[in-house]
Amino acid sequence: MKIQFKKRKGKASILNCIREDGSVTWAQIHPNFEVHDLAHYAAETVLGFKKAFYGLLSDGFNIEDFELPRDKRPEALVPANLPPESLQTEHLVNLLLTNLQSGGGHIDLIPTLKEILAREGLPYPHGLNTDSLAEIQQSLNDLLAQWEALGEGETLELSFVK
Repeated sequence: MKIQFKKRKGKASILNCIREDGSVTWAQIHPNFEVHDLAHYAAETVLGFKKAFYGLLSDGFNIEDFELPRDKRPEALVPANLPPESLQTEHLVNLLLTNLQSGGGHIDLIPTLKEILAREGLPYPHGLNTDSLAEIQQSLNDLLAQWEALGEGETLELSFVK
């Protein structure tokens, strides 16, 4: 799947996903939400997740399906029905962004994530360790630098392999 982030000056950015079958899902991104979606990409690709946000989009769900009130979402996207790696990724991304916003290094991510996942009754992701976490953080930093370097109207294109 091709993932495209289009930067627009004074307007919401566009997230466009073109699936292997040629079908498309797209949405205007809430201001500064590109960071969240790029963090998803970094986490999902480094960990090899196929059933988190981008994997679900690749499977045919639409971006707007995730934005619907819980009672109006497709049954598979109701939090209780989401694949564990989807929920694990969301918690990890939230911690990455909290850490990023605080200047980094203020959260011990792995123990904090373990605590959150245990509280939620979710397993800890098998591939997440200090090395893969460092790789996710580096990938996110690289993606953010690429995003910042884009001019108005330019697109950051990424590839997600299912």
